[in-house]
Amino acid sequence: MSQKTKLAVHIVNASKAAKIAKASRLGIVVSAVLVFMIFAVSYYGTLVGNFTFSIDGTAKEAGISMYEYADTKQYKTRIVSAKVDDNQGMTGLCGTEYYDGSQGMEVCIPNDEEMTGIDGPHNSFSYIAHTFYVENAGDYKLDISATINILSALKGAEEAIRVRVIIDGVGVTYAKVQSEKGDAPGELEPLTEEFYSIDKVMYQEFTEFEPQETIKVTIIVWYEGVDKDHTNDIFGGGVKLDMKFSVIKVYEDEF
Repeated sequence: MSQKTKLAVHIVNASKAAKIAKASRLGIVVSAVLVFMIFAVSYYGTLVGNFTFSIDGTAKEAGISMYEYADTKQYKTRIVSAKVDDNQGMTGLCGTEYYDGSQGMEVCIPNDEEMTGIDGPHNSFSYIAHTFYVENAGDYKLDISATINILSALKGAEEAIRVRVIIDGVGVTYAKVQSEKGDAPGELEPLTEEFYSIDKVMYQEFTEFEPQETIKVTIIVWYEGVDKDHTNDIFGGGVKLDMKFSVIKVYEDEF
């Protein structure tokens, strides 16, 4: 083989090697981007996702509507809360025997008076908080229901989540009963009521909801730092929730 032929073969081989190396680098970059995207979607989309409040079709037809600010009353059938930045443990047990104060007051969930005194979204760094109003803007008296649904739950994060529902000034905190990690497995978590079912946080009915009558609702959602299930095991998991209002009965015969 002549020197020119050898040189040509060497150039071709070098060119092929360069192309392979370039493709490999591109593959590594693409893989890294995909891995980052998958992590970002799972962490920001699932772990600290938003909370949706909505009115179903029947309730909409009956005149049920929502608004976030009492002074403007911009009616909606769907409200989406903003996302929060992380899932570090907060606590709703400040001032009780169940919290020793070792993590300071900055992890305490504000009291009901403060929470209900702010309309619309008022999230903090580590909890979702939203106040809105449900109004019977129709012509008939109604029986309606409110349901908070668990749409998805990953890596046991539902074991540590708390959902506080304040309706017309009356608040209840909902949680799963204690797991095997708790001090009393199968018993209620401190100062909570048990989830309504395996896929529902709560269910409540409002009977004889008069035309122009309004219900004020505040929702607070956080991961309870005192809960024995609030560990690194739930990292990358999360709970997705929504709250839906439906009509049970229309009192048409009274008009």
